Amino acid sequence: MEYNLIYEIMRKALIVLLVVLCYQQMACAKSYPFDMKHSYEVEIVRVGTQGTKYLKVFKTAGSIDKAVNGAMQDAVAACIFTGVEGKENAGRIQPLVKGIEEYNNNKKFFNEFFKKGKFMNYVKNVNSGYPSGEDNVKTRKGHRVCVYVIVMYDKLRNYLEDAGHVKRINSYFK
Repeated sequence: MEYNLIYEIMRKALIVLLVVLCYQQMACAKSYPFDMKHSYEVEIVRVGTQGTKYLKVFKTAGSIDKAVNGAMQDAVAACIFTGVEGKENAGRIQPLVKGIEEYNNNKKFFNEFFKKGKFMNYVKNVNSGYPSGEDNVKTRKGHRVCVYVIVMYDKLRNYLEDAGHVKRINSYFK
């Protein structure tokens, strides 16, 4: 009888421990705020290596980390929804989807993509550390940073094609 009591206590303790660990894991999962209501301050610097875009992004947020993450998110969002104006050394980046209407028709997909951090698979911060000097200015709203990023544009396009949100390039030639 004593053995059954100890076994039952151990079993319940294990269940409680697993529940606590699950809640802790959910609480620690990183979340990124996302909205379509602001304009993206994104400039093309140059076309990077095959399939990438080298961009300069400005973002203001309460902390430097949030501003840097927000800048990376804005770079990907601009490539998807609005495109990026060209310069003399690099042409315009066409948006991958038809802007806000594609977002409105597929909010669940895009909110999960941006809010759960999946966009981070398609962007790389090329700064060697925190932005400093004129690339990190303290304002009333927090920190305004300038970040240089590389967007893996072709991989992003392939992901959106596989998800059914962008027509495959070869479908135009059939």
